[in-house]
Amino acid sequence: MGREKRLFTSDFVPEWCALGVLALLDAAWAAHIHLDFIAAPRDFLILGLALSITFALRAFAVRRGGLMAEYFALTLAASTAICALSYLCLASAGPLVDARLMAMDRALGFDWLAGYQFVHAHPALAALLGIAYGSLVYQGLYFGLLLGLMDAKQQLRDMFWLFLLTGLLACAGAVLFPALGPSKFYNIQTDNGFVPVMQHLLSGRDLHFALSGMTGVVSFPSFHTAMALAYCWAFRKTGIISAAITSLNIIMLCAVPFFGGHYLVDMVAGAATMLLALALLKTAPLFGRKPIAASASPESAAASGGAY
Repeated sequence: MGREKRLFTSDFVPEWCALGVLALLDAAWAAHIHLDFIAAPRDFLILGLALSITFALRAFAVRRGGLMAEYFALTLAASTAICALSYLCLASAGPLVDARLMAMDRALGFDWLAGYQFVHAHPALAALLGIAYGSLVYQGLYFGLLLGLMDAKQQLRDMFWLFLLTGLLACAGAVLFPALGPSKFYNIQTDNGFVPVMQHLLSGRDLHFALSGMTGVVSFPSFHTAMALAYCWAFRKTGIISAAITSLNIIMLCAVPFFGGHYLVDMVAGAATMLLALALLKTAPLFGRKPIAASASPESAAASGGAY
């Protein structure tokens, strides 16, 4: 009985409950606006594999390995649920606000077109920015690996809630301030395929989307900006690792307007979104978790795990 209890006891019960609520919201909203998410069995292969590995590692009492595997499964499921919600929000949005956002950029003295032309006139710079922009997934994987090895469950939970809250706030921005971004404003063809998807969602017609093919559809606020700052916070007090992650994310922030198709005000809003989510995380009890101020510090988790 003890072995079975260890095998099936989750390290993230409140977090899975929150995802369950979000999945029900997605399903009800999709049914209401007649939007279909098409899923095939293979779309759940990685999630099923991660959960299987979690059970296997727990069966052999590899606690930290089980923690890492479950956190990976949790964040994978959360990413899918948030992405689906962003589609629903944009499909339910009103008129585009691109003209207003561009006017705000110009008032701030930011010339998106000049910056875009400069970056793409320098291939080495464009390659560096492209690598940094695409690093977000790998930062998440590394964070789960590092903090799992440290046995820092509370810090993993904190990052999950920060990701979830930031995602929910970004989706709210999509429904309240829908925009296609400056590349569409200037009629520039890019390698990113999100603008046609955004136009499809806004059209309200034939709303059928493959779950495995979903892409980012939130312009305001910039989710990449929010997560770049979130990972700078999450890796704090890790010495040289923190310095490396911070440097990488500074480069990413420079890439966001031109590789993510964002206005400068999108980035300002993204930073504000992350700070609001962090303030909520620090002060508000979420699904039974304690506010950050009352939880264990990264140093104590590291000391217990011998990670630093």
